[in-house]
Amino acid sequence: MHPTSEPTLPLSIAGTGARVQIVGLSGGMRSAHRLAELGLTPGSEVTILNNDGGALLLAVGDTRLGVGRGLAHKVLVTFLERNGS
Repeated sequence: MHPTSEPTLPLSIAGTGARVQIVGLSGGMRSAHRLAELGLTPGSEVTILNNDGGALLLAVGDTRLGVGRGLAHKVLVTFLERNGS
């Protein structure tokens, strides 16, 4: 599903411009349910449009989402492409 050579890290750490793939979720059922409602599920590809230290602005397909840093920290990703980082 994802290259094993790429480490997993929390979405909140990925820099602006990076393309990542969600590989897992940490946290409880409430967090997992909220993330699923937003379309942030394992296998989804996400582009970080802005990660300036506050909430993250993400692109998932044609959808733009604002996700708080606490929730973003529970999303585990691997890099597909690193832009500017």
